[in-house]
Amino acid sequence: MASPLAKQRQALIAKTAPTPIRETGVDTAKSLHLHLLDLETDIRFLSGFNRIEDKIKHKREVLVPKYRPYVTAYLESGEQYDNPVFAQLIIWLFDIEDLETAIDWCDKAIEREIDTPERFNRDFATFCSDEVLKWSEKMANQGHSVEPYFTDVFYKVRETWRINEKLTAKWFKFAGLHLLRDSEGEPKATAVGDIEVLEKALNYLEEADKQYANVGVKTMVEKIQQRIRAIQEGRL
Repeated sequence: MASPLAKQRQALIAKTAPTPIRETGVDTAKSLHLHLLDLETDIRFLSGFNRIEDKIKHKREVLVPKYRPYVTAYLESGEQYDNPVFAQLIIWLFDIEDLETAIDWCDKAIEREIDTPERFNRDFATFCSDEVLKWSEKMANQGHSVEPYFTDVFYKVRETWRINEKLTAKWFKFAGLHLLRDSEGEPKATAVGDIEVLEKALNYLEEADKQYANVGVKTMVEKIQQRIRAIQEGRL
């Protein structure tokens, strides 16, 4: 049963939150200014929440469902123009961990050369890489799978996106250490007996060090090399 405080908060949301937008075949470019006005109101309303969990809940239950039809119509229209509503919704999709849509729409934003919201000092490739890496670290630490999102974005980091060296190094470091996790989730060279896996982890960590020397992989690189030699020489 909801507490009196929770009921009061829900009543406040129902009373003051702007009503959902319903797209009915309108010209998305012409209606953009109306959505921007509404978005400004929603962001101001969102800032009134004290707890992060309440903000996320409001984004998941109210804001994302509200703006998704408009953004979907914008994407399906094929029109090319800067769209801050689209940009903001991508940020909220990451906040609510709808990674499938968030990553897909990040790709579309990059293709359309859409900028991140004004308060951000990162482009979408950097923002997406950072968010998915943090999510992967959290999932791995909790013993959950990081797929398919880690592999999907790691490919982009390696092959298509030109993000900064420090963040690139963190991706290669995570990829290497993830291959070495033992049954307790701790990365240990001694937990792996397959030379092919060890060499793959070694290559990732060496690339991490190459990208950013202070990423902190040198000790693990040495341990992997020792482990490989021990296996090859039959000293186990």
